Amino acid sequence: MANSCSTTYKVTGTGKAVKDLWNILQAMEVNRKDVGLDELAKHYDIDPEGKGISVRGHIYYADLEEDEEVDFYLLTFETETAWTACNDLFEAINEALNGELSISYREVECGCEIYCVHDEADYFPEECCVSSAGEPFEDAYEEIFGTIEDTINLWCSLTGIDKEGRDQEQMMEFINEYEYDDEDTYFNIHPFVFE
Repeated sequence: MANSCSTTYKVTGTGKAVKDLWNILQAMEVNRKDVGLDELAKHYDIDPEGKGISVRGHIYYADLEEDEEVDFYLLTFETETAWTACNDLFEAINEALNGELSISYREVECGCEIYCVHDEADYFPEECCVSSAGEPFEDAYEEIFGTIEDTINLWCSLTGIDKEGRDQEQMMEFINEYEYDDEDTYFNIHPFVFE
């Protein structure tokens, strides 16, 4: 696959619509094997080529939380796709389910610098993603952090370097451009763009 994009989806809506999608994923043995997005499109009778929708990728994890007493249904699933998230596919599935879904997602593709959040219910409040490697950092391809300020403070505590009066924006630039003794060491802070 080309550059790999990881996307976490949080889908709510009517019990009928959410369970329909969940039952299809269960029938396709999600969590036992990857569910191809092309297979999912086929099930909902969506013509990806005709609609210009990318289906290059798969769902590798899904989980359903439900509370029928309060009519709450939350389907969480994780996808790995080529270059960007396949959001158009899930919008087409929502159309097939009479628009009864609310779809939130967090999309991360480090190689293409995509750090995007579309949140319809406050599922993804975290402000940034960090990629890091080398001493004194842990290797993290894409680690999500709550606030940019907490991330900056972590970097300062690990490196022993003080902020020296720099504001948050100046510190992010300083950290992202910092040159370490080992050229393979890095710590990059990527703020999420909230749509």
